[in-house]
Amino acid sequence: MNLLIVPKPLFTGKMVVEAYYLAAQYGNAILESTKSNPLDRAMDSPFIDFMNAVGLDALTQSKPIFIPVTQIQLFTEMNLNIKVEPDKVVFLLDDRVKFDEAVIERCKHFSGLGFKFAAYFKGKMTDLAPMKQYLGYIFMKIAQEKLVELSALVKREFPRATIVATDIGEKAAFDKMVMHRDTKVDLFDGAFYKVRIPTNSKQNALSPLKVNYIQLLNVVSQDDFDYQTFTKTIRQDTALAIQFMRLVNTASKARTEVKNFNQAAAMLGQKEIKKWVSTAVSNALCVDSPSEITRLSLIRAKFCENLARHFEMAFMQENLFLMGLFSILDVVLDMPIEEAFKMVFVPPQIHDALVKQEGDYFSVLFFVQQYEMGHWKEISRVALVRDISIEQIHFAYKEALIWYSELINMTVNQDDIQAV
Repeated sequence: MNLLIVPKPLFTGKMVVEAYYLAAQYGNAILESTKSNPLDRAMDSPFIDFMNAVGLDALTQSKPIFIPVTQIQLFTEMNLNIKVEPDKVVFLLDDRVKFDEAVIERCKHFSGLGFKFAAYFKGKMTDLAPMKQYLGYIFMKIAQEKLVELSALVKREFPRATIVATDIGEKAAFDKMVMHRDTKVDLFDGAFYKVRIPTNSKQNALSPLKVNYIQLLNVVSQDDFDYQTFTKTIRQDTALAIQFMRLVNTASKARTEVKNFNQAAAMLGQKEIKKWVSTAVSNALCVDSPSEITRLSLIRAKFCENLARHFEMAFMQENLFLMGLFSILDVVLDMPIEEAFKMVFVPPQIHDALVKQEGDYFSVLFFVQQYEMGHWKEISRVALVRDISIEQIHFAYKEALIWYSELINMTVNQDDIQAV
């Protein structure tokens, strides 16, 4: 598919993810900049197809999703193609939709089926007035210095609508907006939740559980680690122990033969243990961070791995996966990244990428971060320089989402618990 798509989280003032919306770019943003967008004339929605293929778990953790909809698509029976419950879908109307009688009638039709609607505020209340009965959300792309005042005016006119502020870049701007007594913004979009902890910030003491996780990471980071040391460390955390035995029993054809941790470790092998520990421990470290941080780190890791061959690093997939996984370590440990990597040992290339923001690995990480933010011109520029097609990027990201969905849908059964 010649389309770049990324789900972007919408946060409440308490940093809880409420929903996601799909940001997208058709084709290469540089090459296609002077051409008309074929999506504007499409009867079928590629966003619905993407949602159906990937699944709501991977895209939004089963939270509501905002899907871009054009005026043409409003006059199709697009609901017949949607494979998720209507109450999870919000149609985000293109800002060129004209709210005439025919459009209002179609909105009434879809509302009756259980779908919700969102629209962009373009500066005039009268533009949205015909949709007052059906609008559940209003997106505001407004300069931050005007957002407080305008959000209050919009809320007064549309008291039942949820106000969404887009492109809030800095954490300080988010905090200021939340604390302002006159703010009527309900949800926030932006990069404010992915904040590097300043070097001069006060380091918090780590909980004993997090210390154990870091010890486990350092045990398996050795080239030829000792299985007994690994199993001794993992026994100190019941949840990780259960997950480990579940993994081994799934991989084993003769599950009843796996009788203890040492046998399980030997059966799985060092390479698979290292990858599992990195994923499971990073997930556990994120437990008291916003849930989006956990999701972000895992999808980012797999996306980095999937891009390896396109950046001529096909034999470095494992390290690129680890780099993506540990790229939020400063956030989850609540300490400067320089201090975090004094506790967790990683290969020099990963250290340089994450701490110094330099080296070949960093070029992959930077690309992935730009993709997450929907900075399509930069993505398109790199794609041209490296001769990467939009379809290849689309596939690499889509596969990362599907992998994440499969990962989070794994469940622990009674046999696994008994095996521990």
